[in-house]
Amino acid sequence: MSRCYKEVGLKNEAHAWLEKNVNKIPGTECPTCKTIITWKQEVIDIEHEDSFYGDGPDLSTYKCKDGRLVKEINQAEPWSSGPVCFKCLEIGGKRMFEWTEEEIQERL
Repeated sequence: MSRCYKEVGLKNEAHAWLEKNVNKIPGTECPTCKTIITWKQEVIDIEHEDSFYGDGPDLSTYKCKDGRLVKEINQAEPWSSGPVCFKCLEIGGKRMFEWTEEEIQERL
């Protein structure tokens, strides 16, 4: 098996929280009628973390509807033929939607 970087990312609950709480900005516009077809989450910064020979997670910072900023952080990076990235969210210095050790072990 070759060694490579793998990303598990955020838990489903974290994605649902982001969908509910993050500002939406226009995405795709219809070229004919100029109506906004899709909306996307407002990302104000993306930081690349070099974990494995130039590969690694992109950690986004989002702007919430209430003005707060929420960041993706690299919670854990255990080794399984390369680093495996598990992300959680951080808002106001408090971590949310962390992976448990059991959940991490199940996904390795």
